[in-house]
Amino acid sequence: MHKTVELVDNNFSGISVLTSIASPQYGVRRLTPIECERLQGFPDNFTQIPYKGKDTDSCPVGPRYKALGNSIAVVVLTWIGKRIKGELERLRVVA
Repeated sequence: MHKTVELVDNNFSGISVLTSIASPQYGVRRLTPIECERLQGFPDNFTQIPYKGKDTDSCPVGPRYKALGNSIAVVVLTWIGKRIKGELERLRVVA
């Protein structure tokens, strides 16, 4: 038995794309590097870089997952930065 899973891609441009995929019942699907990049606020293929002298199309997914795992979400970093700035301003400390 397969169930259909619908993914909505919304890149804040006002355009949404609906993609349907079939997934085995109770199966767990690994997120793609692009999905991980979007979740962390990075542009699509942000981690797809030249690898070991090869072009970007030959970049394996392993190093991409590692780079994403070692990163911090843009929105989280922005939130933390704004709070630190607010506290420094409150304490009248020039950063």
